[in-house]
Amino acid sequence: MPLIYKMPALSPTMRTGNLVSWVKKEGEWIEPGDVILEIETDKAVMEVEAVNKGTLAKIIVSAGTENVAVDTPIAIISQAGETDEAVLSAIAEIAGATTSQDVCIQEKQEVIDIIPRRSTVKASPLARRLADIRHIDISQIVGTGPGGRIVKNDIINASRSDEGHAERSTGISAIRYIDEDMPKMRRIIADKLTRSKREVPHFYMTLDADVTSLLSIRDEINKSGQLGNKLTVNDFIIKATALAMRDEPNVNIIWIDGRIRKFMAVDVAVAVAVDDGLFTPVIKDADKKGIVEISNEMKELADLAKKNRLTPSQYAGGSITISNLGMYGVNSFLSIINTPHSGILSIGAAKKTFTYTDDGGALERRSILTIGYAIDHRVIDGRAAALFLNALARRLSAPAVLIL
Repeated sequence: MPLIYKMPALSPTMRTGNLVSWVKKEGEWIEPGDVILEIETDKAVMEVEAVNKGTLAKIIVSAGTENVAVDTPIAIISQAGETDEAVLSAIAEIAGATTSQDVCIQEKQEVIDIIPRRSTVKASPLARRLADIRHIDISQIVGTGPGGRIVKNDIINASRSDEGHAERSTGISAIRYIDEDMPKMRRIIADKLTRSKREVPHFYMTLDADVTSLLSIRDEINKSGQLGNKLTVNDFIIKATALAMRDEPNVNIIWIDGRIRKFMAVDVAVAVAVDDGLFTPVIKDADKKGIVEISNEMKELADLAKKNRLTPSQYAGGSITISNLGMYGVNSFLSIINTPHSGILSIGAAKKTFTYTDDGGALERRSILTIGYAIDHRVIDGRAAALFLNALARRLSAPAVLIL
């Protein structure tokens, strides 16, 4: 009997997913471990590997279909030696039709024909939604994505072309504003942060850290050309945060279902911005890794995040998030906690300022970094938070220890 392949659950919380593409085509042989399709969850686009061997006899749910419920039949995989008749019977079973020995092939073909199909135009789910909202005929657009796939920017560029034509014709912009459906990721982020701000008792601290030596050492290492990738300030902050959490383990905890979970490992999440929101990939055991290893791993995770290809194991875990907006010239800010984490660090830009030397005898020009810290008061009190923040500032002011 052919295998009815169902929409897999790629995480414990997944209920639906978008079927992005079929990597295997109808009629192709599949071996266990082969990637057969790509599915978009609320976090990433993930490749799905086969667990059974056989022929991809029939694709029931086509690429580009959105909100496919977990356990929905999406394909038929036939075993060696099975006939087309067996495949047609399996499809008829899925469609709820009666199958018996005297049902003719024509009737079964009609069962196949009633299974809904989407347009064969290759386009991302977001591009399809945007085209529907803006009333754009997607079949008239040439895609610039991989394999000619239509992506979001293609729809935006098509809209701009139409708007420009309207302005030239009338002298007045025909479109004053556009209402768009909120992208799935943006909607999830909005719900999560609203819930966090409403349910988590936040309190906040800020502290200045002297990063003059850190910036000097980083520049010296990068100019040496000894590393394949250049170190960033964020690499040092990740390492310093991990060591400060090891110094003050009372902040390496979270609130989970009315209980306190204390972590034995030090895992640090880092916010990475993407088009529709952000991901928070996690550096595991960051306190045990060298600065170069952290830097390389962070670049790899950031690249996967921007391609929507992070796996759940790469963005789950830890008790703290780092959000850095210093590269945009932001001096300081305070973030909303990324639950279930119990804290989030907000990193601004290093600013040059004059400060007195330790003995108070002279003014020196130093680079000062303002760190904001939002804390979950259910599990962390003010003293523990202050001790951690001071430990972090000390670590950042002594960067030589961070690169050992």
